[in-house]
Amino acid sequence: MAMIPKRYSAAIAGATGNMLEWFDFAIYGYFATALGKVFFPASDPTLQTIASFGIFAIGYLARPIGSLILGPVGDLLGRRKMMIWSIMIMGVASFMVALLPSYAQVGAIAAYALLFLRMTQGFSIGGEYRGSMVYAAEASPQGKEGLMSGIAHAGALLGFFLGSLIAALTAFVFGENAVNDWAWRLPFLLGALVAIAGWKLRAHMPETLETAIEHKLSFKELFALITLRLKEVAHGWRVLVQIAALISFSNVLFYVQFVYFVDYAAKHGGSMQSANTVATVIQFVGIPLVVLGGWLADKMGRIKITWYATWAGAILCIPAILASQLGGVVGLAIGQSLIVAPVMMLFGAQGILISRLVKPEQRCSVFAIGYSLAVAIFAGTAPMVTAWLLEINAWSWGPAAYCFIYAIPAIYALHSLRNEIQ
Repeated sequence: MAMIPKRYSAAIAGATGNMLEWFDFAIYGYFATALGKVFFPASDPTLQTIASFGIFAIGYLARPIGSLILGPVGDLLGRRKMMIWSIMIMGVASFMVALLPSYAQVGAIAAYALLFLRMTQGFSIGGEYRGSMVYAAEASPQGKEGLMSGIAHAGALLGFFLGSLIAALTAFVFGENAVNDWAWRLPFLLGALVAIAGWKLRAHMPETLETAIEHKLSFKELFALITLRLKEVAHGWRVLVQIAALISFSNVLFYVQFVYFVDYAAKHGGSMQSANTVATVIQFVGIPLVVLGGWLADKMGRIKITWYATWAGAILCIPAILASQLGGVVGLAIGQSLIVAPVMMLFGAQGILISRLVKPEQRCSVFAIGYSLAVAIFAGTAPMVTAWLLEINAWSWGPAAYCFIYAIPAIYALHSLRNEIQ
């Protein structure tokens, strides 16, 4: 295979595809309350919310399954092919969610179908998300790897931002009653169109893995190669643990503040429209901070910037989460504003830090599996755990303590890596 040119354009194309796929995945969280009313019994509104966030978490629990398959595919068949597969799967799942009948129409089968499609979305993201960051770093000019990896992660956040924006616009145009009744389907239909655009974009991206297998493989041959690659990854379990420790803290904070507390603010003194508007604005302000985190990783060192941002997040997470519990959009705005800088800068720096822990021929597999397992177990379940702590047990300090605990293994992992990578 000829040498692949390292270009900004290729890295930015990967980031753009990442943005489109994450839009599809994120819109579920912004319509959690509406989906709870449509797909679960109406006898207990609180249980509706918990059930809906439970299926939100299931999307993350399915991500390790996707990482076990799509991660090795990215290392064996190439980054581009893996990213094409993932966005096609995501688009089909979004389209099917938009067409699902309600609980009132078909009973519990509606909830089971939603569960399956959310798992399909999680499968898609399982390999794609970190694969796109690996691709961006590999396709970038020398000395700009952190910057371009940060841009790829910013693409994912931009997808979240667009999901939040579309949710706010949908509520503004149609009103909350219509959103709960039928208008929630429109963003999922839009997500299917977005996936088509992402597929077209990725079909023209250059490959960055020179050892990618170009000839066709039978299913049996591919399965055997994936199995072998997974055995190799299992032998390096210590790296998986380090990756999990590094990314859990920032992701738990993000999903508590930018998913759970958006819904909480809407139910405690605000409206879904106003809460989504606040989250949209703050996420938009935070996106350049992701790029800044990647740029600082190139300039200051990957360990140093991650160390500073982790400590800042640990200090600020307690007042941020307590402020979010004040209710309404004011509490939400204070809480998200306090935590947005450290979280976003961690996102920007972590991609290049973690990808450099692994050699290229295993990079997608190890990165995707370590990340997906950690997010599935910890971050994806964070909105549900927070709802249980706050709405069921009325423990106001519970969510803050829950988030703070995750800073401890992250700081320990950074300390252990100081002499290994800079």
